[in-house]
Amino acid sequence: MSATEVPRLARRIAYVDGLRAIAVLLVVVHHAAKWDGDLGQGLLQQVWAEGAHGVDLFFVLSGFCLSYPLLRELHAKGWSSFDIAGYMARRIVRIVPPFWIAITVLCLVLAFAGRIGWHVEDAFSLARLNWYEIGKQALFIDREPVFVNPSFWTLPIEWRWYFLMPLFLLLWTRSPRAFATAGIALACGAALSRVGRFDLSLLPGFLLGIVAADVELRQITSGRRMLLFSVLACVVAFAADWFYRYDLVAGWQLAAFFFVLAVGSIPTLRRMVACAPLAWLGLASYSIYLVHEPLIATVEHNTTVGPFVAGAAAVAAGCLFWAAFERPFLSPALRRPLVGWIRPRLAGLCALAGVADTIGLRVVSATSLAPAGVDSAASSTQPGPVLADLSA
Repeated sequence: MSATEVPRLARRIAYVDGLRAIAVLLVVVHHAAKWDGDLGQGLLQQVWAEGAHGVDLFFVLSGFCLSYPLLRELHAKGWSSFDIAGYMARRIVRIVPPFWIAITVLCLVLAFAGRIGWHVEDAFSLARLNWYEIGKQALFIDREPVFVNPSFWTLPIEWRWYFLMPLFLLLWTRSPRAFATAGIALACGAALSRVGRFDLSLLPGFLLGIVAADVELRQITSGRRMLLFSVLACVVAFAADWFYRYDLVAGWQLAAFFFVLAVGSIPTLRRMVACAPLAWLGLASYSIYLVHEPLIATVEHNTTVGPFVAGAAAVAAGCLFWAAFERPFLSPALRRPLVGWIRPRLAGLCALAGVADTIGLRVVSATSLAPAGVDSAASSTQPGPVLADLSA
């Protein structure tokens, strides 16, 4: 890796975290408005409601961050290996413990709210739950779900995408045209049928994240043009919702895709998104997402505070949850032994199923894919510390 490339990649981590913060804050604004009974109807209410599409930005970022390290190595060397068992072990340690703890904490908080006489909305009432329903969501089973937190609906979908990610990444490296065809087919299938409605409609965002990672590595985008495309996609998607009551998911996914590329290509915008407060909130974004909605609804309906004060309180609670329950699992002292214990067992399951636990990725020419300003030979021997951070 060239000397000038290291700081550029280091800045990337901060702006990706800043994008995560923007995504979760959009969702928080949406729920703060959703549970405010005094907000009424109208254009402003519709603007707040569209914050729900922060989820689409999350999906694009998921595809981006999971594929970037492998694509980076592929661009530098011309080949890379994908450790499927290790990849899934890291995903389990990263996603599952905070999720299980969030289920437990929310049950305790909502039970306590009921005991002190606070009104708990039906959507969060513990009377809806039993051990079977809690077990289902803990295992990411979402057929006829009854979630502790309705926001959990995205987690089983993303969990299923994790299993598909190696396949789509292999397809992208072998044939971008076939990859694009698959993505378009999925989007059309979601729009024109009821088959796998949620998965098919949202999976293209994940695929666009893979494309965004490759485009970022090639450094071939015009940031201003990407920003313009993002604004236009937002306008079209918002108009479709406002005038025709049609949720143009593909439009919001494209808006998120172009926005990610614009932030990565415009230095001023990148610095703004990478500012310390946003980057720090981005680190806690998963925890904020896990706990914020029930807290917002309960606070709004039992106090006189406004929706945005309730939202700010929920964000603060999410940050505390991150410090107490998510951050320990990011520590190498805990994470490495857990991954080391899980990985060989997953490898054994792969062997039992007759599936290789590692796949190889190759391109015709490493030089032709190397990003501008990067010495391929130097890159192949110096993997760069930021890749480990992004692969987390």
